[in-house]
Amino acid sequence: MSNWDSTVGPSGDPVGQTSRSSAFRAFARRHGVSDDAITRLLWSMEPAVYFKQKTPESVRPGDRVIGHIGGAPALPLDMEWKAGDIFVASFDLAAVPRTLFDDGLPREGHLLLFTWSDAGGGKALYIPPGTKTTVRPAPVPSELDLQFGSSHMMLDRWTMVASHNDAWDAHAWLIGEDHGGIWGEPEGEEAEWHARLEAAVEEYAAKVGVRPAMDNSTDKLRGVQGNIHHSWDKSTEAFQRLREEAVRELRDAPERFDEVYDRAWRELPGQPLLHLATFNMESLQYDWMDGDISWLISRDDLHARRFDKVEHYWLG
Repeated sequence: MSNWDSTVGPSGDPVGQTSRSSAFRAFARRHGVSDDAITRLLWSMEPAVYFKQKTPESVRPGDRVIGHIGGAPALPLDMEWKAGDIFVASFDLAAVPRTLFDDGLPREGHLLLFTWSDAGGGKALYIPPGTKTTVRPAPVPSELDLQFGSSHMMLDRWTMVASHNDAWDAHAWLIGEDHGGIWGEPEGEEAEWHARLEAAVEEYAAKVGVRPAMDNSTDKLRGVQGNIHHSWDKSTEAFQRLREEAVRELRDAPERFDEVYDRAWRELPGQPLLHLATFNMESLQYDWMDGDISWLISRDDLHARRFDKVEHYWLG
């Protein structure tokens, strides 16, 4: 079995054990990865689903289709498609590959993403399974909008196909330039922390025989943003320091990882935002703008499925 299956990870390992981290630790341990390396990876990596877009007619039988880009959205019966809300994509969450890293996403229903015509804002909508929906026609601009030459933009419809079956992203400031992360050389204690994490990645790759894809610049669901979001400004050093403290604390009790990790998040100054999704505007054929648009969410809101709290971010 492969980790395209919704109930297994690499080599058929069970997913969804009693702890969010237990499946990954059991798998890595079985391949001889040290507990110290496992703790650093669990702490620093986010699961990612990279995808590419295809025309509907070019989709092959073996492709893992996870949703679609553009066209018209299927919305709940009591919800209108508002003028100015540019529909970007709909993810079928039941079809999204599930791996040994917990991504915090629901495993059913649909996640819809919208941006504004100037990419200055946007929103997310989670539609639970069983919700009756209908495909909405494009909104009609007001007479005033039409007088100023404004119309409702619709993106071309594409099919999203998952492009890797084993992918992580490291928080961008933790993994070096080879993986699209930090530039320049870290110094002092930070350099030591960084080297230990790099060594953990290398140990995993050598022991397991698989090097998960890591590409901060690609179109993706979850993972991390290609740049450091300002919500991490006061938390970066604390996040790394707490990780190294956790490695020592968990040597005799690795099963307490989730407890220690959850406590550490409460200790961080503020609640840094996690990455939900990114699209490159050129790949969307957003003809008159470039850069990336991202949707970000707090850890608490992600686990509580409060997708109405998502923040939109444009990087030009």
